[in-house]
Amino acid sequence: MLDSFNGMGYIYVSGRRESGQGGNMIDAVTARPVLRSSGVDFQQRMNGLLRTRFELTSTGGRDYNGEIQRSYVTDRVRLADICFSPHFTRLKAGKPGRQKHRTYLVSYQVDGNARVRQGGREAHIGPNQIFFIDTSQPFEIETDQIRTRSIYLDSQFWQEVFPERHAYTATALSCDVGLGRTCRNMIDEVFSTAWDQPEALVSRVAGCLANLLAVSMISSLPVPAANDSPADLILERIRSVIRQNLSDSDLDVAKVAAEVGLSPRQVHSVFSRSGTTLMRWTWDQRLRRIAKELENPALFSRPVSLIAFEWGFNEAAHFSRQFRARFGMSPSHYRDLHRNKPEQAGLRA
Repeated sequence: MLDSFNGMGYIYVSGRRESGQGGNMIDAVTARPVLRSSGVDFQQRMNGLLRTRFELTSTGGRDYNGEIQRSYVTDRVRLADICFSPHFTRLKAGKPGRQKHRTYLVSYQVDGNARVRQGGREAHIGPNQIFFIDTSQPFEIETDQIRTRSIYLDSQFWQEVFPERHAYTATALSCDVGLGRTCRNMIDEVFSTAWDQPEALVSRVAGCLANLLAVSMISSLPVPAANDSPADLILERIRSVIRQNLSDSDLDVAKVAAEVGLSPRQVHSVFSRSGTTLMRWTWDQRLRRIAKELENPALFSRPVSLIAFEWGFNEAAHFSRQFRARFGMSPSHYRDLHRNKPEQAGLRA
């Protein structure tokens, strides 16, 4: 299929093209792709379509060919079903544009082979394997003729559930058995159904996939060698304990210290590296979760005081003061602002 490319550029399918409830959705009932081109033209058009900053070069004397069969683009999720002839992909030189969050590329290899490098790691990727990279950091992907399903995820999907993600970039996850196979099945389902779904639903499904990938990587693969200092690792362990116990109104440094096997004084010393105190960070984490629930349309009828209580606040007055100091308005006002954005409410990470 790739040998027949002739640099035709954008070719929209003869079905429908929508941008209503969902993102940039293109019905790919026919064989005609969203984008088919070669060389620099394909690079420029792909970067524009998928909001990437990649440099693609040929592995031989001929220009590489590329074809995006389907794409779905929103602020938080981008999907692309892509075929390539042999080529290299790297992060484009220069300063990136202003971006609110990092983006991770999750790639499921349908056909062909690739070699991916990032963060001092290198992995060979074959059919039915998954890898991911941080698209804001230097990387290199070398491929033969391939087909891949690419999912670009906002880093906020992994902010809480996958803090060690930087240690797993450029690492191969097999999809033959176990959780890896479950990931593959979920990716197949996303690529089968996303094109006709509302943006809010696709974002929620992407969040589920991000969680599943995090668990799959951690449980299926040994922890890669870490370059972090022991103090950094202990700090992340302390934060993990706090996240798991935010609903406990009695949570304090003594309880955290007991969980991580340190003295309260040692915990304070380690946490001081983060630029804030342990309890200030704890209250901020609680407030962020309360804000998410106040944004969620399914919880609009739930009393604000009950939500605060479930996240560890015992006193309404104390909670109101803390919330106003963090978000610049009362909890009720914050919720009212999000009543007019039902599609987006509850989806921020």
